[in-house]
Amino acid sequence: MLLNPNWRILTIGDGDLTFSYSLKKHHQIKNLSATVLDDKKTLTTKYKDNGLSGLTNLGEKVFFELDITNKTTWPNKLKNAFDLVIFQFPLVPAAKSCEDFTNAPSQNIVNRALLRDYLKACFNYFLDENGLRLSYITSKEVKPYLHWQIETDLTVDTNITHMGKQVFDYALFPDYQIRNVDRDKKVKDTEGFIYAYSDKPQDDDILKVFTPFKYINDKYCALCRVGPYSSDENEKRHIASKKHQRLSQYQQEWFLYLDSIK
Repeated sequence: MLLNPNWRILTIGDGDLTFSYSLKKHHQIKNLSATVLDDKKTLTTKYKDNGLSGLTNLGEKVFFELDITNKTTWPNKLKNAFDLVIFQFPLVPAAKSCEDFTNAPSQNIVNRALLRDYLKACFNYFLDENGLRLSYITSKEVKPYLHWQIETDLTVDTNITHMGKQVFDYALFPDYQIRNVDRDKKVKDTEGFIYAYSDKPQDDDILKVFTPFKYINDKYCALCRVGPYSSDENEKRHIASKKHQRLSQYQQEWFLYLDSIK
């Protein structure tokens, strides 16, 4: 993860605070603020092994009950205050009842909307207008995360640009505990990637760290991340495949959603 101890860094939705604690302890970030969706009692009850006391002992501030989709929960002191904002492995919890599942919108759309809200919040509120203006999303390239089109579809109709990705190295964050969303249960460390965004030109020493998304011309399928096509017939077979049809449907639903909230 491209970091600088002098950058002002904000973490969003760090469930048990172990990522923020590891960030502070092992990377000596001088100015770090951590946020969680839960209140303090819920966090300490839900996650018996957490990073709250460690962060507090290191003198860092934790902001509870910050909902990245609800501007009324964003403290004024966090406005225009950061160089980098980080969201680690975001995932909306699945519906907990049959009724909720029946009434819930598509989980694909719900998760895309969360990430889009996060990016817009970063660049419209949390990042310093005169600062570095970087935002990271750390996620995985397996289903369902792979189907959110993180590189291409989240920034539609914005001035935010996806710069590329970088492999996330778990070993650099020894105290970080990857957990199932909303549960005190650890999960296996599967390969993760840091997706970087900005709304301003960045220096080459930053750009060179991230691998650009390569599936962007007509020889590739950006939705399915395949290509280059070996022939026109190969392209036709791919477009007719079940996988491509399913991901195309997700994309159509996403664009309909974006139209509905304009």
